[in-house]
Amino acid sequence: MDKKISHEISNYLHQIISNAEFISSSDKDISEHIQKIKQSAYSIDALITDTTITKPTININENKTSKKELEKLANLNILVVDDIIENINIMKNIFSTLSCNIITTMNGEDAIKVFQDGFKPDIVCMDMVMPGMNGSDTTKELKAMGSQAYFIAISALKNQPEDITSLFDCWLPKPFTQEHIIGALLGFNPTKKKHFTPTKVFKVDLHLPKEIKEKIFYMADNGLYSKLKDFTNTLDDLKSKEFLISSLKKVDLEAIKKATL
Repeated sequence: MDKKISHEISNYLHQIISNAEFISSSDKDISEHIQKIKQSAYSIDALITDTTITKPTININENKTSKKELEKLANLNILVVDDIIENINIMKNIFSTLSCNIITTMNGEDAIKVFQDGFKPDIVCMDMVMPGMNGSDTTKELKAMGSQAYFIAISALKNQPEDITSLFDCWLPKPFTQEHIIGALLGFNPTKKKHFTPTKVFKVDLHLPKEIKEKIFYMADNGLYSKLKDFTNTLDDLKSKEFLISSLKKVDLEAIKKATL
């Protein structure tokens, strides 16, 4: 395993041990330390996942229809924050194809400095697990400084609390597909300061035939955002349709998959 990754895992393990020792020797409120232990465990899982996933090759030009729709992104300011250089290169390739102005940083502290120095991004692609300031804290700070960017979280972390997911306009999984990226970018509306308010993902039993559920699961599992969006519009069940539209706005394909099981 890469030495940098091993070092990060070691740091998180030490945090777990430290917080566990505090809990075992204290009768004070331990909820904060429980949360720290859980977050460290999530971070270790994400780091391991990020070193083993297959990095996709993304080429927006392959989909002429989507590329035409994405022409609205030309000349926008893009900030990519990720400590994995392969992920940065993928994003740079995508936004270069769309003729965007791109700045990249490998940690949250540098992202904040870029904003302070005058670069005001329209779209921010934010990794969630990074050395130093993590993605959610960096996003909170950028928003506190006045950023009204469209924030895209990119992470292998799953089942994050609502106070974290609500910070972002959409949440992309790792590994992501071309359809994931296209879906996220199509959700951006350059004419609005506030793009949309992420809605709470509610638990729902899709009242649909088994074969329809299987088709929805297949499209969600394979990241077929555009096809799933078109298919959703053909459904008659309003509750199922509302749930799917809400989840697609946030590119939350995991929620869709769970609802079809």
